[in-house]
Amino acid sequence: MNAMRNVLVAAALAALAPAALAQTFEMKLGFATINDSQHEVAKLFAAEMDRKTNGAVQVKIFPAAQLGSIVRQFEGVQLGTQEAVFSPGGFIVGINPAFQVPDAPGLFESIWHQQKAMNHPAVREKFLGLAEHAGIKGVFLWAAGNTGIATRTPVKSLADLKGMKIRVLASKMESAFMASLDATGVPMEFTEVLPAIQQRTLDGVRTGLIVLSPTKTYTAAKYFYAEPTGHIATAMWVSRAWFDKLPANLQAAVLEVGRAMADPACLVAIEINDRARKTWTDNGGEITEPTPEDRAIIVARARALTDEFLGSDPRVKDMYALVKQAAADTAGAKPPR
Repeated sequence: MNAMRNVLVAAALAALAPAALAQTFEMKLGFATINDSQHEVAKLFAAEMDRKTNGAVQVKIFPAAQLGSIVRQFEGVQLGTQEAVFSPGGFIVGINPAFQVPDAPGLFESIWHQQKAMNHPAVREKFLGLAEHAGIKGVFLWAAGNTGIATRTPVKSLADLKGMKIRVLASKMESAFMASLDATGVPMEFTEVLPAIQQRTLDGVRTGLIVLSPTKTYTAAKYFYAEPTGHIATAMWVSRAWFDKLPANLQAAVLEVGRAMADPACLVAIEINDRARKTWTDNGGEITEPTPEDRAIIVARARALTDEFLGSDPRVKDMYALVKQAAADTAGAKPPR
């Protein structure tokens, strides 16, 4: 996978000719995580923007919420005080409820399947444009990982989740899904999760090992229940106010580099997910796969809930229909090997 990733990254980016030298513009790129695909993709994006623009766009990387919480960073992007942020769209469902669609449980079979569906020609630009009216412009999106539930106490079966308080993304869909499993979804900034688990105000967190392993969540919640329905899509969002100030050639460079980054970014994520799984178990974490019976129950509940919840919401149903059809069109998609 590593060799194939390098080949695809090189092939995708080598075709981008450098832009003419122009006035220098700074891009502060922040995100909440560290040592995950967002961090690695940020490094790749920064290097390619430097090459593509001959240094005219200088990307400065700020991982681990150095620029504030995800919500605060999105506010900075809206105001133009921060140029860019990496984040799942689920953190700005208040701007547009349709951002919860990629979080819909049971919609995708794998990380690569989500990648192909969300970057389908019928979906990509529409999804990335959902917050344009609020001053936030989507540049590119990639599938960053699959999810599960890390808990303080063992979860060996679906029944063990009953009554647990589990951190979820700030979307109604995630909270509703946890309710369908007899647990309570608690939206919370990721930077607050580990202390909340340590203080026992949370029983666990639903996210991916790609996020949990680098932040050493296994020190407080080492039991990972690999429920099969969740996948995490993240994206680059830039300030419309900042983007509009760029000369046309630099605007084009940002968009071209972003489009070229999408699939290589997902391959980076798949590789890091594999490493994160090993890191988890190497450090005493335990991974439990649902039984076939529990898996079938979880998937059935997820799909029924998703159709009812998203298919009937007039603010969401059009985007959901597009993504659901794209998921059907790309079913069985496998990453290059």
